[in-house]
Amino acid sequence: MRNNLALGLLTLALGFGGSCTFIPPYSSIKKQSVSGFQTVKFRSGVYSSIDIEANDTVNTPPTLSTSEELERFSSYGVELERLIGNQFSATVSIDAREYHVAADTSPIRGNQIHAGLRRYFGDRALTVFLSTQLIYNFGLEFQESNFESDGFLAWGAGAGLNMALNENFSVEAAFMYEGMPNVESHLKGDNATSSGFDHNLSGMVGYLAVGYHF
Repeated sequence: MRNNLALGLLTLALGFGGSCTFIPPYSSIKKQSVSGFQTVKFRSGVYSSIDIEANDTVNTPPTLSTSEELERFSSYGVELERLIGNQFSATVSIDAREYHVAADTSPIRGNQIHAGLRRYFGDRALTVFLSTQLIYNFGLEFQESNFESDGFLAWGAGAGLNMALNENFSVEAAFMYEGMPNVESHLKGDNATSSGFDHNLSGMVGYLAVGYHF
């Protein structure tokens, strides 16, 4: 009788969105469960191997193309993750990003939306995942030179680790290679006046995030 009652309560809990101990990464180290199927995360970029490539579009062959390492890189965002099946989830995030080049007094800015899928491996609270993303950038702002670009699509792929701290919180680290096309810039508010360059900011980005599960 007692076993039947426990089984009934467990069935009700799962039916009404209770702790989902059967779907990684929200399962267990020593049966540590995590609440809900959604997670909201606050994340920050903590590593970048991105180089700013500026390619001459005026001269043939190009004579003024350059590639510069970033002096500083910052990226802050909010991400929502939803479990959609056994070991799979969907993610959407909004990120505000700045690229600081040593020779410029003002950063290059570009706000982004990321939409992706994840595949988790394992059934414990410390779980490895692979991730793919489609990225929409609203445009780059080159404040130093008063130029900007139009919006463009990019992509990302990488892997990471997620660890449940307790029933409601987790931390994760992820490394993503983010690839973007060569994007031409023009004078702000004047699409007809080209800067004479297109730009590429592809490279590896490392993220740390804290998540709340509900």
